[in-house]
Amino acid sequence: MAALAFTTRGSSLRKCSSSLRGVVENRLLFSTNAASFETDVNEAGASKKHPQSFVTDEVPLQDGELSDLPPFFHQNLRRGPSPPSHAKHSRHKNDGRDAYWRPPWKSRADIISAEDFANRPRVTFSEHFASLHDAMATLTWMTQNEKDGIYKMYLDLMTAMAEKGGDPKKDSWGVLSTNTSHEYVVRVIAQQYNITTSRAAGVIQLQHNEEQLNKDPNFKIRHDVQAFVDAKVRENHRDVYQSYGEKDPLTFVEDPVASTGIIGREDVGSAAVMGASDLVDIDSLVKKVKKMEKDEAGVRIKNHIYVEDVDDRTRNVKLDKDARRLHKMKNEFAGFYGNDGSKSSSEEEKEDTATSTKTKIPPIPEGAIPYPDNNLGYKANAKTRRPRWKFAAQIINTHSLENPSDSPQHGKRVAARIKARRHGRTVDGNTLIEEDGAVRVATVAELEQTSWKHVRNESEFMFKGVKDAWMRRQLEQEVGGWGRQEEVYNEPEQEISESESEEDNDAESKEGDDADSADSTENEEDK
Repeated sequence: MAALAFTTRGSSLRKCSSSLRGVVENRLLFSTNAASFETDVNEAGASKKHPQSFVTDEVPLQDGELSDLPPFFHQNLRRGPSPPSHAKHSRHKNDGRDAYWRPPWKSRADIISAEDFANRPRVTFSEHFASLHDAMATLTWMTQNEKDGIYKMYLDLMTAMAEKGGDPKKDSWGVLSTNTSHEYVVRVIAQQYNITTSRAAGVIQLQHNEEQLNKDPNFKIRHDVQAFVDAKVRENHRDVYQSYGEKDPLTFVEDPVASTGIIGREDVGSAAVMGASDLVDIDSLVKKVKKMEKDEAGVRIKNHIYVEDVDDRTRNVKLDKDARRLHKMKNEFAGFYGNDGSKSSSEEEKEDTATSTKTKIPPIPEGAIPYPDNNLGYKANAKTRRPRWKFAAQIINTHSLENPSDSPQHGKRVAARIKARRHGRTVDGNTLIEEDGAVRVATVAELEQTSWKHVRNESEFMFKGVKDAWMRRQLEQEVGGWGRQEEVYNEPEQEISESESEEDNDAESKEGDDADSADSTENEEDK
């Protein structure tokens, strides 16, 4: 038979057809690039140095979970991985680019393989799995000792990286940077403890919050309760594994990716029938695609540019030619309505270089623009005005929206769809700020306070609090806002309430009455 008609049984088989073969052939160019990258490294005699100084070769970063994932899983992250039940949304440009979706699963516990779990019978005579092995489940718990180890490693890495980077205020490139990267540090810690980057970021942020609570003299952190809970959970897990006769993992481990529900079942049938040649080897194509994805993930990790810890208040947004033209025109007419005699930089350059032939604008008289409070000034201060609002404006060229240069579709409907998209931003940056009569380019910190701010970087948002504290420590020399803090809890003295004092007084009076009655009876007996 020249061709074979078969019915696909799962998503992987539907992909591993003639289209998969075409994709494999088209992506041979990438494998060549990966090979050339390795060749350049070998010819040089040493590995290629990362462009960011804080990235060290002493900690080689490894691939994430790639073995149990279907083909093209990481490549479809921008549109959302299969199945459709998984949340699909636009991702930040620096979010999820390092192929570290989940760490490779490794533990002492013995569980069923991902293939057998996906192809398990859908109809059984029992309502539950026979064992933890068949359920592909692990009972684990992260103790306080593990959390303290993660936080200590974070503190050591950040301080060592800061000492290596030098003084951040002596850089001449105009932007304040601490020469560190929380994204890189969290990535290293996650690989060391074999957990996801999101879990490592969450642990670091929560431990930072706990250290800040140590400074509150009225708040007590119950370490004894945490130790009791850890011991009870450990005892429960040990009893469960002993009842099933299986190995206890002993330490915390992430759930296998095959049991999380992110990957669809392999035994879901389909009524679609397609033709395939006898020469097509499905298993070989799947293996070849996974090898290509592994090579691609390795190259992407080596060349990944991490988000640096930069003060967004010193970094301006990008402007296009329309916004730059508007900014320039405002600076040229800065003294048109003012009476302070100040001149913009453009006017000074014009006067220095050549004489202007335009008619000079006469200055506005002193009393033409009166000051507040009957010309007395703001709060009785002479020649002062009330503080003004800060206005932000995003400059958008509607003509370019209706006729985008990089799209074959044009018209107002296309522009409306672009504006209506939830996570898509019409224009990146392009924001001007008007404050106290002066127009300037907005900073990234000011842009993030507007409604057209950037799409949230999930990985950066998880440790936003501890990152801000680190920036204040390095750039503003803040003391006590980051790192270990001494516990200053004061044990309150037990105060006796009024009801308890009244009861004590009643008891004492009653005892006194009893003693008096006893004395009177003794005297009567003596008589």
